[in-house]
Amino acid sequence: MRNGALPVLALLLGSSLWGVLWWPMRHFAAVGISGPWLILGVYALLALPMGTWSWKRRRDWRGHGRAILWLVFLGGWTNVAFMLALLHGEVIRVLLLFYLSPVWAIFAARLFLHEAVGWRGAMAAVLAVSGSALVVGKGQAVGGWGSITGNDLLAISSGLAFALSSVVLRADEGLADLHRATAVWVGCVLLALPLALLAPLPRLQLGEMGFLLAFSWFWIAGATLLVQYGVVRMAVSLSAVILPFEVIAGALSAWALAGEVPSTAEILGGMLILTAAFLQMTRRAASPPIAPALSGGEEGRF
Repeated sequence: MRNGALPVLALLLGSSLWGVLWWPMRHFAAVGISGPWLILGVYALLALPMGTWSWKRRRDWRGHGRAILWLVFLGGWTNVAFMLALLHGEVIRVLLLFYLSPVWAIFAARLFLHEAVGWRGAMAAVLAVSGSALVVGKGQAVGGWGSITGNDLLAISSGLAFALSSVVLRADEGLADLHRATAVWVGCVLLALPLALLAPLPRLQLGEMGFLLAFSWFWIAGATLLVQYGVVRMAVSLSAVILPFEVIAGALSAWALAGEVPSTAEILGGMLILTAAFLQMTRRAASPPIAPALSGGEEGRF
């Protein structure tokens, strides 16, 4: 690991910010900013300046148009669905079901990139399916999946979109990181806009507008940069151990601040899902890094 402990600290802080993301979001909801309007505002504040920067360098887009379009849709849905699920669902369930993304990446890479699954992939798939059944079904042996909620589906679809976006990045490695991030942020705006138009228009006070700007530029953008800074400067085997700290931070914060206590089945299911994620994220530890979001999370969120 280069630069000593700094990448580790950056990754821990970035993962913690993603894990506790629900807290400021619920603050904004409490003052009258609904989920779609919040997402629209947060990502518009990122997409507008970065979109201007990217447009001025649009020559870099040549040959990458298809990848950009897919990132707009898949990356946008990753963030929109995840944030909506966090805002309304149980934090620990949402985080754990999102962490199925490394397992979705197994099947996506097999289908689109013709990669071998291997023993790690097969074991990860079995563990993840078993863990998700415990989390969603709350330990019920029969009919547990009948308790799945709309927020669960949002979290699962967010992880699936994240895994598919990792395949897009694997297939097109030449697009610069900032263009990738901009495409995702623009996608968030485009997908949140029609949802926002169906929700009541929020009335923001000046102080809340300042908080929204800080949340966008310091929390969302900061978490993204911290995770990417940490991951690219350490071995995959180490980052794969640290990244799931997001789930721990989310669970502890939800317990302390929202009174959410995970059940025994959710704890056991979470252990299986995180083990599956670790197996999948470390199966390329001996290979050089190739692209952000590889294998469903090796370079963090967008």
